[in-house]
Parts: sequence; structure tokens; C-alpha cells
Amino acid sequence: MLGPYRVLDLTDERCWFAGNLLAQLGADVVLAEPPGGWPRGYSHDAYNRGKRSVTVASAADVAALAATADIVLHNDGTLFEIDLAAMRESNDQLITVHITPWGETGPKADWQADDLVLFASSGQLAVTGDSDRPPVRISIPQAWLHGCAQAAVAALVALEHRARMGRGQHIDLSTQQAVCETALSAILYAPAGLAEVQREAGGVRFGDLMLRTIYPCKDGYIIVTVAFGPMIGPMVRRFLTWMHAEGFCDDDTLNKDWVNFALQLQTGEESIDVIEGLMDDIARFCLTKTKAEMIERGLQDSLLICPVNTLQDVLDSPQLADRNFWDDVDGARMPGRLVLAGATPLHILGPAPDAGQHTAEVIAAGDARLASAPQPLSADARTDKPLAGLKVADLSWVAAAPLATKILAHWGATVVRVETQNRPCLLRGALGHRDDVPDQENAIAWHSTNANKMTISLNLSKPEARDVVRDLAAWADVVVESFTPGTMAAWGLGYDDLRDVNPELVMVSSCVMGQTGPFRQFAGFGNMAASIAGFFDITGWADRGPAGPYLAYTDYCSPRFTVCALLAALDHRRRTGEGQHLDFSQMEAAVHLLAPAIAELQDTGDMRSRRGNDDDQMVPHGAYPTAGDDEWIAISVEDDEQWRSLATEMRQEDLAVLDTAASTRWKSSKTCSATTPNASPSWPSPRPSSERVPPTTDPGSGPETCPSPATRAFSTNPQDTRFLTS
Repeated sequence: MLGPYRVLDLTDERCWFAGNLLAQLGADVVLAEPPGGWPRGYSHDAYNRGKRSVTVASAADVAALAATADIVLHNDGTLFEIDLAAMRESNDQLITVHITPWGETGPKADWQADDLVLFASSGQLAVTGDSDRPPVRISIPQAWLHGCAQAAVAALVALEHRARMGRGQHIDLSTQQAVCETALSAILYAPAGLAEVQREAGGVRFGDLMLRTIYPCKDGYIIVTVAFGPMIGPMVRRFLTWMHAEGFCDDDTLNKDWVNFALQLQTGEESIDVIEGLMDDIARFCLTKTKAEMIERGLQDSLLICPVNTLQDVLDSPQLADRNFWDDVDGARMPGRLVLAGATPLHILGPAPDAGQHTAEVIAAGDARLASAPQPLSADARTDKPLAGLKVADLSWVAAAPLATKILAHWGATVVRVETQNRPCLLRGALGHRDDVPDQENAIAWHSTNANKMTISLNLSKPEARDVVRDLAAWADVVVESFTPGTMAAWGLGYDDLRDVNPELVMVSSCVMGQTGPFRQFAGFGNMAASIAGFFDITGWADRGPAGPYLAYTDYCSPRFTVCALLAALDHRRRTGEGQHLDFSQMEAAVHLLAPAIAELQDTGDMRSRRGNDDDQMVPHGAYPTAGDDEWIAISVEDDEQWRSLATEMRQEDLAVLDTAASTRWKSSKTCSATTPNASPSWPSPRPSSERVPPTTDPGSGPETCPSPATRAFSTNPQDTRFLTS
């Protein structure tokens, strides 16, 4: 799709993923490495696949490469300063993307940050984990990957703008802002006059009611969703029918009005005791089943059930195997194409290049520009809104796909959201209402997800309404839908049907598992997609069950992937006139965020799981209590200099003489953890086996670690606050 474009990737390990996304979509991505190359590891193996590598020794080398590029990605990772403005002056069509922790302006512009700090500052950390322990991060670093996905979207939006206006531009991207999306809708509560969301591992709390979702079963953990309303209530009834048949549910519980139960709680007709007793019954029932038994019945009866997958479960997924998701790279399986594109199938990316492997061929091309020079639109068609004029028919609902169309609307597209009054979107009744007035027009998540859109109400069970959808498809450039696979085709509204009325149509079908495969009919939401993709097992404390990231994590991750694929398909259509169908799986997109750990698992057999806030390279590294009720501060120490600064600030100067883990802990040269942000990358080498420190376990701190003196002085035990009182 992006074959005509060249991307110059000046990033270090933190942001290689941005170039990887563009490479997946067909762009020629040239990775600029320092002499000798970047240190190799699992992040390199995962996120530099499909790129060409050149080595650069100076800013002049980089400037020469930028003269032939369409996009430059930069995150201050080079060993010398880069002048992005000068590059644009020499090449007025160039798009430069600067990825930083906090953005180029503002009071924190010069602050350092790592994964923990970015999650803490985004609001995500505060609402993830057990209520009786510190907030907890996802154990496999994620924050920079969200910034990378946002950078890829921004670059493609800028390409669209360049096609209209004939010039490039600069993009100032704050990773903190990108990560904030993962805290929706919790970050909206306080501004909407609601009590702030409180973290609750394994479920969601609504006032005095805790709706538990995670239960242990015979061979791991399972998610069972119990909620109410016209859509979910019947699913709950079907699940209870199964329990009732096996003696785990009484007649009275089975025959409750699960559609209107929430209203009955509000009026006092029902009590919380009923739900608490039901959750106890579910817990006993799940212990009699395996994950496979639960998911088989869930698919059979369309129940809101899914397994808490480990990374090994993800690798062994029959759904991913059936859809040929994995790329075989030197005998290892790596996450493959981010979307199934009907007209322009994404190529399998080869292994990551050797350092400087392509220097000679790139230099040999000289200063020749790629054949990607834009053809500016006529003066009356030009606009400062890069997507103005793009027409989108939005037949999606809840969060994942609607958040993708929201991005399009934000950049100027005309988006018409199709609703139905007889089956309102779940967001109109869930996740908080302004000033706590439970009216569907007050639903804060609905308004956030559908900002800048127009709406039309259609009952798609009626033939006349489906005729209106065909009219919309004839009008639109894009149709986005997120119904259960096969539903649109059954209505006569599948891609082949709509292409007859609009041959250039680009259509996106978005769902949890994709349009094909044995699990294509899976019924679930973003929390369940996150669990299937492996995120629940890697979030929480080692001595407790999985906590899972806040709410519907993949609902907030996947929209950027959707938009990247869609914008690339539109760029292809602008150049060729060819529309196409995009089969987008929310789960498949999310697996890309775990690629380094999946590579590590296959190479070493070591499987990442939840480990509290422990980190491979940094100690101390965690969330620590401050004055106030449930108030916390995130502290990460990357090196000895930072440790000495922290010791001084704590008025514990005697601790400043101790070395931190950065100089005394060993780690494999194969690693998926990040280099030091805002500094020249420096990876410690493996220590000889004779010098390795025997692993020990600090009670409550998670898995085994190799402690330094600083570890012993400043424990990561969540109950240890010896140096946090003043």
C-alpha cells in the first residue's frame, strides 16, 4: 500500500515500532544505525524486520539520507544532534515526526521518562491493580509503543495533507498524550462530576457493587462477564442455564430479570447480595472446568467467556494459526500482518537486517528522489484539515472501531454514525454519566468516542433501512463496521454487495478475532480481547491472580492500527483508483505490542508473566505511597547518577555511595527492555557466569531478581515504606 514512500528511521529501541508499522504497510524504511550498529536483542529482532540498515557517523550523513525521504522518524536517540528544521528547508515535501516523552513544549519538555513514569502520568497506572496494593504496570513495557502507533498515524495523516497542499510538515508527538488514551473512560470521570475510578483487580467496581470478572479454573484463569441490559442480560441467562444444569445455580437466581436487573438494584427491588452470591457460585463452577471447556461452550452458546491466555497460549492459538498470522523468521514465529487487505496483501517481512547491511545500495542510489512527489489538489480543494472531504459511513459500535472513526473525524472527515434506538450502543448506558444523571445523552464514554460525528438512526432489521445503508455506501469513501462476522453479508450489505454500488469503496470490518477462523464468532469486548492477546496474565503481582490492565485495554490500542491500515488503503486508492476490503482483528493487532517477549519465549523458553512493578534493569522501580489517601508517586532509577540524586533528595546521603542495579546486575544480551530514555543507548554486557549473583526473592516483590546494595536499601516490596516517610 505504501510502496512509493521512503521512511528514514532515526529512532533507537524505544521507537523502532513506528517504522515497523510503516514497513508492514509497504513503505521502504531505512534504519539509520550508529557505527557498529545498535545493540541486538529481542526488540531489534521484532521491530526492525523489513527495514534496510545503513550506518551513519554524522548529521551530514543523515541530512543526505533525508533529502531522498518522505518521512523522518526521530526520538533523540542518535549520538549527535539532528536539525529537523534544516532537513525540511532542504526538502519542502519532507514530513518530520519527533517522538518525545512529553512533547517539545510545556513544563515537562526536558524531563526524562520511562515506561512506568509515562503510564503513571497518563492515569492508566492509578486505575490498574489491586486496591490494597500499589498501582501496577503491565509487566512488558508498552508506553513507547503507544507513542509509536500514534506517530505512524500522524505520519500518514501528514502524507494525506501533503497530497492536498504539496508540502510536508513537522509533527510534535507527546508519548504521554498517546498513553492517556489507554485510561479512557477513567480520566473523564472527575471532569464530568463523578467520583474518580478506583482500581480493582479482576473486576470493575460500581459504588458498593464489585462485578468480578476473573475466576480461577482447573488449568489457569477465565473471564466471565456478568452485566445487565438488553444485549448482555440474555447472555447471562444462557450462562446461568448451563450452571443450573450442572447444579451450581438455583431456580430463583436463574429466573431473575437479568435485562432490567440494574434498574431493579437502583429501585431497591433487588439487592447487591444477589450478585455477590452469584459470583461465589460462578467461582465454584469455574473450578470444575478447563479453559478449553469454557471457551468451547462460550463459542457454542455465544457467552461472554474467554481464557486468560499466557504468552505460550497466544503462540499456540488455533485462531492465529488458521489465519496464518505468524511470520516464520529463521524458524521462529513473529507477529505478522496487522490487517488482511483484500487488494494489496501485506508482505511477509524478513528478518531484521545486519548493521549497515544496505549502506552501499542506499548510497549508490545517490540523491535520486523516490517517485512519490505529491500532485497538489486544485486551489478550491485545498484545506488545512488533512481529511476534509473524506466521507465515512460508521456502522460500528461500543469503542474500538468508533474510536478509529473518531480519529478520522478529528482530522476533518465527515463521519455519519449509524445507530438504532431499539438496540442502543452499550456506551450510552455504561461507564459513567455526566453529573451522575443516568440518561443516555449524558454518557461520557459515548460522547468522547463519537465527538465530531453526525448520527442517523436506522433499524437494520428493516429492508428500507438497509436501502439507506446502500445509499450511504454510494456516497462514502469508507464504510466501517464491527458486527459479528457474516452479519453484514446476511443483510446484503457485505463488501461485495456494497462494491457494486461504489467500486472504489474502502471497507473495514473490525471485530475481536477477525472475519475467519474457528473463533470468528467470539462474542466479547476489549477486556476480553486483551485477555486473549496475553495482557491480563502479564499484569498484576506474582503472588496473586492476574489483575489485567484497566478495563478494555485493546479497545484503546487497536484504533491506531485500524487508522494506519485505512489511511494506507486510501493512499493506495488515490494513486490507483482501487478500493478494497480490510479484515481487521483487534486481538491480532494487540499481539504486536508483545512481539519482543514472544521472541524471547521461543529463544530461551522463559515466559514473561506478571511481576508487579519489578524491572529487568532498574531498581528502585515502582509506585510508592505519598501523603493522602491512595496517593502515589512513580520512581524509576536507571543508573548510579540518578540513584545518588534520589538518595540526596530523600536526605539519605549515606545511601548515595551504593551502586544501583545498573552496574551490578547482569542480564542476557538478548532482552526486550528499553534503553535509557533521553540518553545515548548503553546496554550492559552479560557478566561471566562465575560473577553472577545468585537470585533471591524479596517477599511480595514478585519473581526472582538479582539484588544490588540499592535493592536491599530500597526494597520493591509494596509494603516496605522505610524511606518514604519524612
